[in-house]
Amino acid sequence: MIQYLLTSTIAATSLFIIYQLFLEKEKMHHFNRFYLLISLLFSLLIPFISIEIIKEITTPTTSLIPTATSEGTIVIAEETNYLEQILWGIYILVTAILSYRFMRNILAFYQLRQNNSTLSIQNATLVLLQERVLPHTFMNNIFINKAEYQERKIEKELFAHEMTHVKQMHTLDVLFVELIKTIFWFNPLFILYKKAIQLNHEFLADEKVVHSYKNIPFYQSLLLSKVSCYPPLSLASNLNFQITKKRFLMMSRNSSKKIILAKQLGLLPIFTAIFCYFCIDSVAQVQTTKATNTKYTVTASFDRDTYYAGVLVNVTDNKRNITFSKKYEALTLEEKNRYLSFTPRKYSKKIPTKAEFEEFKNSKKYAIWIDGIPANNSHLAVYAPNKIAYFSGSFVHKNARSEKFPQPFQYSFYTEGYYEKNLKNAHKKFSGKSINIDLSRSKKSPITSKSNIKGEASVSITTNSANLNPNLKTETLVNLLKENTKESDPIPSNEDVLNLINTTEKPEFPGGMKKFYQFVADNFQMPTDIKLKGKVYVMFIIEKDGSITNANILRDIGFGTGEEALRVIKLSPKWIPAQKDGLPVRVQYSLPITIMSSNL
Repeated sequence: MIQYLLTSTIAATSLFIIYQLFLEKEKMHHFNRFYLLISLLFSLLIPFISIEIIKEITTPTTSLIPTATSEGTIVIAEETNYLEQILWGIYILVTAILSYRFMRNILAFYQLRQNNSTLSIQNATLVLLQERVLPHTFMNNIFINKAEYQERKIEKELFAHEMTHVKQMHTLDVLFVELIKTIFWFNPLFILYKKAIQLNHEFLADEKVVHSYKNIPFYQSLLLSKVSCYPPLSLASNLNFQITKKRFLMMSRNSSKKIILAKQLGLLPIFTAIFCYFCIDSVAQVQTTKATNTKYTVTASFDRDTYYAGVLVNVTDNKRNITFSKKYEALTLEEKNRYLSFTPRKYSKKIPTKAEFEEFKNSKKYAIWIDGIPANNSHLAVYAPNKIAYFSGSFVHKNARSEKFPQPFQYSFYTEGYYEKNLKNAHKKFSGKSINIDLSRSKKSPITSKSNIKGEASVSITTNSANLNPNLKTETLVNLLKENTKESDPIPSNEDVLNLINTTEKPEFPGGMKKFYQFVADNFQMPTDIKLKGKVYVMFIIEKDGSITNANILRDIGFGTGEEALRVIKLSPKWIPAQKDGLPVRVQYSLPITIMSSNL
């Protein structure tokens, strides 16, 4: 709606300014009449017109790790916008009042006609009023004073003036713009359009009188004698003191036909330019290709049907009162586009050059993570550039930097083993057997409610700079880095990893889940000078021996929160494994960690 109003207003304003500067003072009143009406229609309709010109571009693409959980819940909260509802209520109320007034004014003219005597003359109806009024016109009705008419005190020039309004149906123009004003009452631009249209009507009527009687001084004196300070209703064509001066100047003006023609022809490129600016969009269609650099290859998004094939999709859409549970293949195209529009792109290898690798060792400029773990820049010396399978990073603005990570750049490096295990094939297939999608109206949707999430724990972390634990010792960090550089086992297939719902005994942290929550809260370190609030989603596998493997970040809130969550999860002691029929089994577990800085 806002975009429509902006586009419409800009177009209408531009055309009105052109009229005021170049057209209004020229004696081409018939042309100007249709210019003003077409300008209004054009500006109201142009936001609905859209022509797309597709341009193919060739560019490499990168992407994020797919955001999916085996038994988690995707919650899209839709908060009720009360301010918007109040504004719409005000708009509807004011529009209703103005619409009532608009209809009442129209009805008032017809009541005057019914309540007074009338005469038919030259396809017009004279309405003879008892009160003293200036002659004025509405539709084919000319309202005049009865006594003046009977005493023949209404000059023939005034009568010809009003007959011109009737014959050229000027009232229809006024009703049209008045209707637009009623709908768009908040836009003062349409008031200016109405005044311009009514003034042009007077020019047209004056032109007819001058052409018929050829006595400009007498007609001007007559108008001055008839001007009143109490004009009739706004929907009528009538005399008005404020515009009389402009009318007098127009009567004596001479316009060059060549100049008029040039101005008329000049409007064509102006309308074309406005149309092209607002209606024609250049749409870049990406033609994905492999980069020429052999160390960095990027491929396009994997096919959605392949990625979600066989996945059970559970949807609860409170907004549309829709609830269903279907296999992906049973979804309609509309349901696929609405609820499963995301498909991941492939992480292809990106190896830093030797020069880049040396530059990243600058600890004052770069904060680095290796396989998701914060690391000292000197640890890059453990690796050769060709041992890094993928790296990415970004600039960090000053207001987003923390005491722990004050560097202007943050970069993450992933080793060959981590890449093969976590990134290489993540785009091919959704990792779980089902996905729950919950579209709720309320912002307070229970994202960690047991009724919504099966086999998912929740940890809330409130940070305070006075309670942060010290950093990990260098020896521990180096050991963790060495572990991640070892040759990794292949990713287990979905048949090897069970969902919690299929187990008879769920996995348990030593001492219970409260101990696990406390463990995460005690070890999770955050920047002390940044206000953060949100959730970090981690998914991992609890092996048969209780160890944690395949930890992945599904979603984070930036500022290293995802990497820090991975670090904490990898520090976890062994769990008591899940069991099925008395035997330990591997299970996939998802964990949402709620982050809330204490100074929020």
